[in-house]
Amino acid sequence: MTSLQRLTWLLFLIGLFSHSAMAQTGEFRILATPDVLNSEEGGEILKIYIPPGWHTVHKEWLDGRGVKEVVPADQTIINWREMLAIQLIDNLRMSPEDYLAQLREALQSSCDFSHFRILSGGRSSAHAETTQISWCGQVAGAKWGEIVLSRIISGENTVYSLNKSWRTIPFRSVESIALPEEEIQYWSTLLKYSELCDMRKEECR
Repeated sequence: MTSLQRLTWLLFLIGLFSHSAMAQTGEFRILATPDVLNSEEGGEILKIYIPPGWHTVHKEWLDGRGVKEVVPADQTIINWREMLAIQLIDNLRMSPEDYLAQLREALQSSCDFSHFRILSGGRSSAHAETTQISWCGQVAGAKWGEIVLSRIISGENTVYSLNKSWRTIPFRSVESIALPEEEIQYWSTLLKYSELCDMRKEECR
């Protein structure tokens, strides 16, 4: 079976699953590096959970980095208030903790106010992962702030970054912006629906 046939069959199975049991709650999409998509043996893929009614507004692969951005049906790449952004950084071996440390440094230099909290860490099946929530009081050069919930997974040679973002009014403290703990827990659970698996090891189901 060629890689194209294998991916077609996998998409068919996922399509059956998403249009039956997942019909009321969302669907799954596949994201993988070009090397995997062009391989006869397949390889590591990320099955991304997309909430119902959300649609893709941006997708590209450039210089070893891939990104897919989805927003609710009534929002666009310009006026979004909530976004899911999934990134693949190929040929990178880095722990989730080290990746998040770099993210914190970037936010500290580009936000008027920033704060971070680790929510969980450890291993999911064979992969190391960590979940963090970040507050950026005002994005440099913009008129809004952002709150970002990030789940980072270290793959074989790729780092996967799953991010749920809320665009807010500017703020100067965590307490001054209303984001209920129930909302954080809800989206933490949704991010965990996404699954990293390896077709060569018959892990994908």
